[in-house]
Amino acid sequence: MLFNRLLSVRNEDSSGISDPADWFINLFGGNTVTSSGETITSVSSLNIATVYACINVKSNAIAKLPMQVFKTTQTGRERDKAHRIAYLLEKRPNEFTTPFNFKHTISVHQNLWGTAYIYIESDRKGVKNLWLLPPDGTTAYIDIETGLYTYITTLKNQTLRLQESEVIKLPYLSLNGVKGKSPIQVARETLGVMQASNKFIGGFYKNGTSSKGIINTPVSLESSAKQRLREEWQKANGGTENAGGIAVVDAGMVYTPISMPLADAEFIATNKFNVGEIAKIFNVPPHMIGDLDHATFSNIEQQSMDFISNCIQPSLVAWEEEFNYKLFVTLKDAGNYIKFDLDSAMRADSVARATFYEKMTGIGAYSINDVLEKEDMDSIGPEGDAHRVDLNHVSATLVDEYQMTKAKNGDKSKPQTP
Repeated sequence: MLFNRLLSVRNEDSSGISDPADWFINLFGGNTVTSSGETITSVSSLNIATVYACINVKSNAIAKLPMQVFKTTQTGRERDKAHRIAYLLEKRPNEFTTPFNFKHTISVHQNLWGTAYIYIESDRKGVKNLWLLPPDGTTAYIDIETGLYTYITTLKNQTLRLQESEVIKLPYLSLNGVKGKSPIQVARETLGVMQASNKFIGGFYKNGTSSKGIINTPVSLESSAKQRLREEWQKANGGTENAGGIAVVDAGMVYTPISMPLADAEFIATNKFNVGEIAKIFNVPPHMIGDLDHATFSNIEQQSMDFISNCIQPSLVAWEEEFNYKLFVTLKDAGNYIKFDLDSAMRADSVARATFYEKMTGIGAYSINDVLEKEDMDSIGPEGDAHRVDLNHVSATLVDEYQMTKAKNGDKSKPQTP
């Protein structure tokens, strides 16, 4: 309380005893321990292969898409490659980060901690750098004087107090529009079961518990006798030539097989169910993380398209809206905006692309240079900028005139009656 008063801010994530918030429970170590006894945190969850795969697939899908700056014109829009924001997003957000790693890390922060924060460093010329802030070390407060959000964070080993206009915040699923709730929080119990299973498997092989069965004898045997009995049993029943044979024991001995829990159907089914649950929470198609049990060629293609449309594209819209609002604030930037280029993600095979380009150039939507640019090829010069249509089409504004002219010419061609 005293600290908040000194900063003249109020913590947005306040908590009561009857309905404690996550941070309050975490303070006493009670929120990250699951019913399986495993402790699941944002960082430790990456040790689970399914979580790692889901987050990496989503982050790679976003990071590979170009973030481009456009400006509106009288005829539509055009790329604004000379803008300072274009350099930051397409070349170098800051001196330590590439555009791919910048976008990849933002997505990782969203999926692990629920919210990603970016510091907008500016000078008199405008935006200078874009810095990724630690999501677990950034806290949102409400400034008592202004009523706006203030962020307390650390950057380069320094504590910073940033205003709302200086921070780009990108929450995942949020209950208040500011603080996001990560999939890790939602799936903590399932992740606990998966982590416990991984530890069990590791301990199983570490301890060497791989015996197939036990031979019980009516009397105690010395060590040398046990070794001879083991060797003789192996000779009689081991090897490929004895596979599927019938074991014979005598002298009152009894052979008891040991069932392997790793081969139990229930154990395998539980693991597969947990994989599916995690993929569902992250909204990632199972085939993208190596689960091909129900995959076919046709539905994999459809699921991949659905992944872009229903999982990745909504995140891109949220990013575009926040970046546009925070980065273009002057009158000079009024016509500028950021847009992700989804062409590379939606790109089909070469035959389908050729058919698409043929249709788009045929109706005049694309020029030859437009097609070459989308294929990352050099233009053919200014003559390639012309938009063309075939001779079987006519402008909509000339249809009536064309029909009238055709009718008149048709009347003149008819023979005149005396």
